[in-house]
Amino acid sequence: MIRVVRLLVALCLAGCSGATLPPPIVVSVSPAQRPASSSGPVTVTLDAVLPTVADHGASTVSVDDRLTLTIGPRPFGPSHWADAGVITDFLPSVLSEGSYDVMVELGDGRLAMATDVFRVTAGTWPVGYTIDTIPDQHSGIPFGVTLRAQGGQNGGYIGTVNFSVPGATVSPAVSGPFVGGVRVEVITVTVDRPASYQLEVSDLAGRRGRSLFFYVNQ
Repeated sequence: MIRVVRLLVALCLAGCSGATLPPPIVVSVSPAQRPASSSGPVTVTLDAVLPTVADHGASTVSVDDRLTLTIGPRPFGPSHWADAGVITDFLPSVLSEGSYDVMVELGDGRLAMATDVFRVTAGTWPVGYTIDTIPDQHSGIPFGVTLRAQGGQNGGYIGTVNFSVPGATVSPAVSGPFVGGVRVEVITVTVDRPASYQLEVSDLAGRRGRSLFFYVNQ
């Protein structure tokens, strides 16, 4: 609550005085470390004075709440300021081993970068993936698939995989998290012509899996 009040007071002072606004601050990242084979929520806490535009004729003040936040090369969080600057988003298994910067840019171009504040360790990966049999489908209509990680960490794989269907388009491009080595995902395959296709999955470490052929009608 103190941070919210301080932010509102700063907004009023900056909007009324036309003072130069300070750069944003990346206060913390939690967790600050995780394995590359993991996935889950990450919370980035920010402190910033948002830019304001005062319309004295209408006696109104609007706030420019646009926000760009990244962890390494990965866009993170919403495109606007939210939750008093405490931004939580799901981060899939898309960052390889290493240390990553967190960068924030506000709508008026002010930015800040916290260097090497998110560390990714090597992790433990499955040896591969299997995909349960997929019945015939219709182009553009969502359907469920069951993915199974083979081997890997105790308790089962909890990371994510990438999807592809050669010759077609599939969404989403990245799965949600596995639980105990299993993931049931709803996907949509869009094709230009009826034919037999295969769903392929892969992870950051290069492990792969492929379904049997299934027919997609238009």
